[in-house]
Amino acid sequence: MLQALKLVAFGALALLCLNSAVQAEFIAKPDFTQGDAEKGKLVYQRAGLCVTCHGWPGNGHDGVMLQRGGANLRETKLDAQGLYDTIRCGIPGTQMPYHDSLSYKDDRCNGLLMTDFDAGQRPIVGKTFGEHQMVDLIAYLEEYVIGHGKPTYEECTLYFETAADKACTYLKGN
Repeated sequence: MLQALKLVAFGALALLCLNSAVQAEFIAKPDFTQGDAEKGKLVYQRAGLCVTCHGWPGNGHDGVMLQRGGANLRETKLDAQGLYDTIRCGIPGTQMPYHDSLSYKDDRCNGLLMTDFDAGQRPIVGKTFGEHQMVDLIAYLEEYVIGHGKPTYEECTLYFETAADKACTYLKGN
């Protein structure tokens, strides 16, 4: 019996430590100077699947992989913290998903929990990724997307690299 109590106590302590470690990993205001734009490009293309709604140029309406229109990131007025909060928490009631696995399970998203939303207004879960990937994604957006105006052939070739011949022909001469 004493052995069983020790085992339960140890398990509870281990769970408490694990929960603290997960909570400690959450950074409300990360250091955006540490982002890697090239890694962020991979998050945009693959991990976050951002390209499916925002298109390859981030304008919400151009791109060979576009499935539905998303916000025009080229014209966004959000700063790095605003982008981070939007990526982490999504935009409830819209198609913009959240990408932090613990969003709406604790109070990290404006103090809201999933139970605070009506069924049709609940945030949508997207592909989840870590804080460093979010920071890399923001570095990519700030370097290659935000404020860049109309997409160019050169930008398209940088984005698609070896597949640029097929993907970018519609931009030749622009």
